[in-house]
Amino acid sequence: MELKAAPLLCWLCCCWVALLDAAVVPPAERRGGGPAVVVPHEYMVALYHRLAHSKESPRGGGGEEPRAADTATGFVDQAPQHTEVSALKERRFVFDISSLPEADEVVGAELRVLRKAPENQSLAWSQEGLFHRLILSTCDNDDQDGGNGSEDDDRKLLDSRAGDTVEAGDTILPHWEVFDAWAALRHSHRPRELCFLLSLVSESSGRPLPPGQMGFGLEQLPLPHERALLVVFSRAKRKESLFKEIHEKAKGGLGPEGLSPEPAKQKAAAAGRRRRRTTLAGRASASSSSSSSSSGLRSPGKKAKSRCSRKALHVNFKELGWDDWIIAPLDYEAYHCDGACDFPLRSHLEPTNHAIIQTLMNSMDPEAAPPSCCVPSKLSPISILYIDAGNNVVYKQYEDMVVESCGCR
Repeated sequence: MELKAAPLLCWLCCCWVALLDAAVVPPAERRGGGPAVVVPHEYMVALYHRLAHSKESPRGGGGEEPRAADTATGFVDQAPQHTEVSALKERRFVFDISSLPEADEVVGAELRVLRKAPENQSLAWSQEGLFHRLILSTCDNDDQDGGNGSEDDDRKLLDSRAGDTVEAGDTILPHWEVFDAWAALRHSHRPRELCFLLSLVSESSGRPLPPGQMGFGLEQLPLPHERALLVVFSRAKRKESLFKEIHEKAKGGLGPEGLSPEPAKQKAAAAGRRRRRTTLAGRASASSSSSSSSSGLRSPGKKAKSRCSRKALHVNFKELGWDDWIIAPLDYEAYHCDGACDFPLRSHLEPTNHAIIQTLMNSMDPEAAPPSCCVPSKLSPISILYIDAGNNVVYKQYEDMVVESCGCR
């Protein structure tokens, strides 16, 4: 009996371990289990948490006066992560930016490169290594666009600054070196791919220093979130709609079934909506009953509709089945407007002149015109961190996502 039960117990244990593993992995890291698994870069997550609940906009790093943006897209380095001959004198980075919308205006870009403790301590603490310059440039034309340019002829200097100097014996902690890369994206013709070269030059001797020995070694970066990150700050020339991303996801193979709640979730979502409606109706009924009782008026056959006001509307992206591409937030309070626009209209509803006339006409003759509508009069944006069709993590501020106040129109 014990021998027969052993395989069953083993199978149950495996299932339990699998359930625990699924429970601790964030939804953003579970993208179907295929090659398209995307692990959000820690900088993009930190950017979302810093800006999501503030009125601050992301700022492009280019120029003396950084310009406000509404979108920050993180492109992860696609260069092969192994030591090459050229890595002895320079470090190469490659980014696929083909998913960047052509219509968007790029207002800044920065390259973030992780620097760890130098492998060659003697070189790092020497007079030659202590004082050095970090130089970022574009790659040769033949590397980037397939041209026939000779070495250094087509390179464009993007950023040059003194490297961090430390006292001998100090411990160098891993940190991110940030370079201004806006000049590579300022021209009208935007390439589908960007290539950068990072080199180090000694201030004292003028000789190039091997990046791999000065903390920029390729073999030191085994984790995906430690790869170099190109952050492009942009802003839409016209108001963006969330449906654009939904459409892009559909084109990318997500399919209509991925953009609507799963069958099992549909029933739960519908039940949740029914429960919320019942709750709201109960509150409205209680409010109406209380109001009628206090005024001494009762209408047994007809329940009076409450006046136009803001009501709760909780949006759960997970219930919609969108948690496979929306990283944060997974839910938010959108609110909605509901209620009657009866004459006389209250001033706080900020009715238009047309709404006042229409409501007056409706009060005199209901057949002449319908009552004015209770609609949002003020809306505010929210920030969304999501994965675009190119598997890049994007921070974006979407306008008109939360109802702040309602009015009669």
